[in-house]
Amino acid sequence: MCIILRSVGYTVILVSANLFLFASEARAKGKVTFDAGTDPQALYGAGIDFDVYRKGEKVGYHRVRFHRDSKDLIVSSRFHLKIRFLFLTAFEYLYEAEGRWRDGHLQRLEAAVNDNGTQMSLAAERSGDLVAVKSADGTVTERAPIYPTNHWNVSVLPETRVLNTLTGEINDVRIERQGSEKVTTEAGEVSATRYAYTGDLEADVWYDDAGRWVKLRFAARDGSVIEYACRRCQGAIPDRLEQAER
Repeated sequence: MCIILRSVGYTVILVSANLFLFASEARAKGKVTFDAGTDPQALYGAGIDFDVYRKGEKVGYHRVRFHRDSKDLIVSSRFHLKIRFLFLTAFEYLYEAEGRWRDGHLQRLEAAVNDNGTQMSLAAERSGDLVAVKSADGTVTERAPIYPTNHWNVSVLPETRVLNTLTGEINDVRIERQGSEKVTTEAGEVSATRYAYTGDLEADVWYDDAGRWVKLRFAARDGSVIEYACRRCQGAIPDRLEQAER
Protein backbone atom coordinates (compact mmCIF):
# COMPACT_ATOMS: atom_id res chain seq x y z
CA MET A 1 0.00 0.00 0.00
CA CYS A 2 1.71 3.38 -0.51
CA ILE A 3 -0.44 5.89 1.24
CA ILE A 4 0.51 9.02 3.06
CA LEU A 5 -1.10 9.83 6.38
CA ARG A 6 -0.60 13.35 7.69
CA SER A 7 -1.16 13.65 11.44
CA VAL A 8 0.44 15.59 14.29
CA GLY A 9 3.45 16.41 12.16
CA TYR A 10 4.07 12.89 10.97
CA THR A 11 3.81 11.59 7.45
CA VAL A 12 3.27 7.86 7.56
CA ILE A 13 3.52 5.83 4.44
CA LEU A 14 1.70 2.58 4.62
CA VAL A 15 2.30 0.09 2.84
CA SER A 16 -0.95 -4.72 -1.47
CA ALA A 17 -1.11 -6.46 -4.75
CA ASN A 18 0.55 -9.22 -6.75
CA LEU A 19 4.26 -9.76 -7.35
CA PHE A 20 6.69 -10.16 -10.16
CA LEU A 21 10.34 -11.14 -10.39
CA PHE A 22 13.28 -9.21 -11.77
CA ALA A 23 14.93 -10.91 -14.73
CA SER A 24 18.69 -10.54 -14.42
CA GLU A 25 19.08 -8.75 -17.76
CA ALA A 26 16.18 -6.41 -17.00
CA ARG A 27 17.69 -5.64 -13.58
CA ALA A 28 20.94 -4.60 -15.19
CA LYS A 29 19.05 -2.12 -17.35
CA GLY A 30 16.96 -0.85 -14.45
CA LYS A 31 13.76 -2.40 -15.82
CA VAL A 32 11.35 -4.92 -14.35
CA THR A 33 9.66 -8.03 -15.68
CA PHE A 34 6.12 -8.74 -14.54
CA ASP A 35 5.04 -12.29 -13.76
CA ALA A 36 1.38 -12.31 -12.77
CA GLY A 37 1.68 -15.91 -11.62
CA THR A 38 4.26 -15.26 -8.92
CA ASP A 39 3.04 -16.42 -5.53
CA PRO A 40 3.97 -13.92 -2.78
CA GLN A 41 4.01 -16.75 -0.27
CA ALA A 42 6.87 -18.30 -2.24
CA LEU A 43 8.85 -15.09 -1.67
CA TYR A 44 7.74 -14.00 1.79
CA GLY A 45 6.36 -17.11 3.42
CA ALA A 46 3.37 -16.31 5.62
CA GLY A 47 4.20 -12.64 6.01
CA ILE A 48 6.43 -9.59 6.37
CA ASP A 49 7.43 -7.67 9.51
CA PHE A 50 9.08 -4.26 9.75
CA ASP A 51 10.12 -2.23 12.76
CA VAL A 52 9.48 1.50 12.29
CA TYR A 53 12.05 4.03 13.50
CA ARG A 54 12.19 7.80 13.93
CA LYS A 55 15.38 9.55 15.05
CA GLY A 56 16.86 6.17 15.93
CA GLU A 57 13.98 5.23 18.22
CA LYS A 58 11.55 2.42 17.51
CA VAL A 59 8.07 3.95 17.32
CA GLY A 60 5.99 1.20 15.74
CA TYR A 61 5.70 -1.75 13.41
CA HIS A 62 4.16 -2.72 10.10
CA ARG A 63 3.15 -6.26 9.25
CA VAL A 64 1.65 -8.02 6.25
CA ARG A 65 0.09 -11.50 6.28
CA PHE A 66 -0.84 -13.78 3.36
CA HIS A 67 -3.25 -16.69 3.20
CA ARG A 68 -5.38 -18.48 0.64
CA ASP A 69 -9.16 -18.65 0.38
CA SER A 70 -9.84 -21.11 -2.42
CA LYS A 71 -8.35 -19.48 -5.54
CA ASP A 72 -8.05 -16.05 -3.93
CA LEU A 73 -5.09 -14.54 -2.12
CA ILE A 74 -6.02 -12.65 1.04
CA VAL A 75 -3.55 -9.94 2.12
CA SER A 76 -3.99 -8.34 5.52
CA SER A 77 -1.91 -5.40 6.77
CA ARG A 78 -1.54 -3.76 10.15
CA PHE A 79 0.47 -0.64 10.96
CA HIS A 80 0.78 0.70 14.50
CA LEU A 81 2.61 3.87 15.47
CA LYS A 82 2.92 5.22 18.99
CA ILE A 83 4.78 8.41 19.93
CA ARG A 84 5.60 8.83 23.60
CA PHE A 85 6.47 12.01 25.49
CA LEU A 86 7.54 11.97 29.14
CA PHE A 87 6.41 8.33 29.46
CA LEU A 88 2.94 9.18 28.14
CA THR A 89 1.43 8.41 24.74
CA ALA A 90 1.34 11.70 22.87
CA PHE A 91 0.09 10.27 19.59
CA GLU A 92 -1.15 6.90 18.37
CA TYR A 93 -2.04 5.69 14.92
CA LEU A 94 -3.52 2.37 13.78
CA TYR A 95 -4.11 1.24 10.20
CA GLU A 96 -5.68 -2.09 9.24
CA ALA A 97 -6.58 -3.36 5.78
CA GLU A 98 -7.57 -6.54 4.00
CA GLY A 99 -7.44 -7.13 0.26
CA ARG A 100 -8.71 -9.98 -1.90
CA TRP A 101 -6.74 -10.81 -5.06
CA ARG A 102 -7.59 -13.19 -7.89
CA ASP A 103 -5.29 -14.08 -10.78
CA GLY A 104 -2.98 -11.22 -9.84
CA HIS A 105 -5.69 -8.53 -9.77
CA LEU A 106 -7.37 -6.71 -6.89
CA GLN A 107 -11.00 -7.71 -6.42
CA ARG A 108 -11.85 -6.06 -3.12
CA LEU A 109 -10.15 -3.97 -0.46
CA GLU A 110 -11.28 -2.61 2.91
CA ALA A 111 -9.20 -0.29 5.07
CA ALA A 112 -9.79 1.39 8.45
CA VAL A 113 -7.77 4.02 10.31
CA ASN A 114 -7.78 5.25 13.88
CA ASP A 115 -5.86 8.52 13.67
CA ASN A 116 -5.37 9.40 17.32
CA GLY A 117 -9.10 8.90 17.93
CA THR A 118 -10.38 10.05 14.53
CA GLN A 119 -11.90 7.17 12.56
CA MET A 120 -11.64 6.82 8.77
CA SER A 121 -12.43 3.98 6.35
CA LEU A 122 -12.75 3.08 2.69
CA ALA A 123 -13.86 0.16 0.54
CA ALA A 124 -12.87 -0.68 -3.04
CA GLU A 125 -14.48 -3.30 -5.26
CA ARG A 126 -13.89 -4.38 -8.83
CA SER A 127 -16.74 -4.92 -11.26
CA GLY A 128 -15.70 -5.86 -14.76
CA ASP A 129 -13.09 -3.40 -16.01
CA LEU A 130 -13.76 -0.80 -13.30
CA VAL A 131 -12.86 -0.39 -9.62
CA ALA A 132 -15.21 1.69 -7.45
CA VAL A 133 -13.67 3.23 -4.32
CA LYS A 134 -15.99 4.48 -1.57
CA SER A 135 -14.86 6.78 1.25
CA ALA A 136 -16.32 9.57 3.37
CA ASP A 137 -15.72 11.93 0.44
CA GLY A 138 -17.86 9.89 -1.94
CA THR A 139 -17.12 7.36 -4.68
CA VAL A 140 -14.45 7.47 -7.37
CA THR A 141 -14.15 5.01 -10.25
CA GLU A 142 -10.95 3.97 -11.99
CA ARG A 143 -10.25 1.54 -14.81
CA ALA A 144 -8.80 -1.78 -13.60
CA PRO A 145 -6.24 -2.86 -12.79
CA ILE A 146 -5.28 -0.29 -10.16
CA TYR A 147 -2.67 -0.98 -7.50
CA PRO A 148 -3.23 0.07 -3.90
CA THR A 149 -0.46 1.88 -2.08
CA ASN A 150 1.18 -1.17 -0.50
CA HIS A 151 4.92 -1.43 -0.99
CA TRP A 152 5.27 -5.19 -0.62
CA ASN A 153 3.88 -5.37 -4.14
CA VAL A 154 6.82 -4.82 -6.45
CA SER A 155 4.57 -4.94 -9.52
CA VAL A 156 3.54 -1.36 -8.80
CA LEU A 157 6.87 -0.07 -10.13
CA PRO A 158 5.83 0.54 -13.76
CA GLU A 159 2.62 2.33 -12.70
CA THR A 160 1.94 6.08 -12.79
CA ARG A 161 -1.40 6.02 -10.91
CA VAL A 162 -2.10 4.27 -7.60
CA LEU A 163 -5.01 3.98 -5.19
CA ASN A 164 -4.34 5.87 -1.96
CA THR A 165 -5.87 3.50 0.58
CA LEU A 166 -6.35 6.20 3.19
CA THR A 167 -8.03 8.95 1.21
CA GLY A 168 -9.68 6.87 -1.50
CA GLU A 169 -8.09 9.14 -4.11
CA ILE A 170 -6.23 8.08 -7.23
CA ASN A 171 -2.72 9.54 -6.91
CA ASP A 172 -0.36 10.42 -9.74
CA VAL A 173 3.17 9.18 -9.11
CA ARG A 174 6.50 8.69 -10.82
CA ILE A 175 8.63 5.75 -9.67
CA GLU A 176 12.27 5.85 -10.75
CA ARG A 177 15.19 3.50 -10.20
CA GLN A 178 17.99 5.06 -8.13
CA GLY A 179 20.62 2.33 -7.90
CA SER A 180 21.70 -0.73 -5.95
CA GLU A 181 22.58 -0.85 -2.23
CA LYS A 182 23.08 -3.32 0.59
CA VAL A 183 20.16 -3.71 2.98
CA THR A 184 20.13 -5.58 6.30
CA THR A 185 17.51 -8.33 6.67
CA GLU A 186 16.93 -11.29 8.96
CA ALA A 187 19.01 -13.31 6.48
CA GLY A 188 21.90 -10.84 6.61
CA GLU A 189 22.83 -8.19 4.07
CA VAL A 190 21.19 -8.50 0.64
CA SER A 191 21.60 -6.57 -2.59
CA ALA A 192 18.59 -4.33 -3.20
CA THR A 193 17.49 -1.68 -5.68
CA ARG A 194 16.17 1.65 -4.41
CA TYR A 195 13.26 3.33 -6.15
CA ALA A 196 12.08 6.90 -5.55
CA TYR A 197 8.40 7.88 -5.55
CA THR A 198 7.65 11.48 -6.55
CA GLY A 199 4.45 13.31 -7.33
CA ASP A 200 1.43 12.97 -5.04
CA LEU A 201 3.44 10.51 -2.91
CA GLU A 202 7.12 10.75 -1.98
CA ALA A 203 9.22 7.93 -0.56
CA ASP A 204 12.21 5.66 -1.15
CA VAL A 205 11.53 1.93 -1.31
CA TRP A 206 13.97 -0.96 -1.72
CA TYR A 207 13.42 -4.38 -3.35
CA ASP A 208 15.91 -7.23 -3.37
CA ASP A 209 16.88 -9.10 -6.53
CA ALA A 210 13.95 -11.52 -6.12
CA GLY A 211 11.42 -8.69 -5.87
CA ARG A 212 10.96 -8.73 -2.09
CA TRP A 213 10.24 -5.45 -0.29
CA VAL A 214 13.12 -4.98 2.18
CA LYS A 215 13.17 -1.33 3.26
CA LEU A 216 11.24 1.97 3.22
CA ARG A 217 12.25 5.53 4.05
CA PHE A 218 10.49 8.88 3.84
CA ALA A 219 10.55 12.35 5.34
CA ALA A 220 7.93 13.25 7.91
CA ARG A 221 6.21 16.61 7.68
CA ASP A 222 8.30 17.92 10.57
CA GLY A 223 11.47 17.08 8.61
CA SER A 224 12.41 13.97 10.59
CA VAL A 225 13.07 10.68 8.78
CA ILE A 226 10.84 7.64 9.19
CA GLU A 227 12.48 4.34 8.29
CA TYR A 228 11.26 0.76 8.04
CA ALA A 229 13.84 -1.87 9.09
CA CYS A 230 13.24 -5.47 8.03
CA ARG A 231 12.63 -7.88 10.87
CA ARG A 232 11.24 -10.54 8.54
CA CYS A 233 11.15 -9.98 4.77
CA GLN A 234 13.00 -13.02 3.40
CA GLY A 235 10.44 -15.70 4.24
CA ALA A 236 11.87 -16.53 7.67
CA ILE A 237 9.93 -18.69 10.11
CA PRO A 238 8.23 -16.54 12.80
CA ASP A 239 10.02 -16.53 16.15
CA ARG A 240 8.07 -14.61 18.77
CA LEU A 241 7.40 -11.90 16.20
CA GLU A 242 3.89 -11.24 17.45
CA GLN A 243 5.12 -10.78 21.02
CA ALA A 244 7.71 -8.28 19.79
CA GLU A 245 5.03 -6.01 18.34
CA ARG A 246 4.57 -3.93 21.47
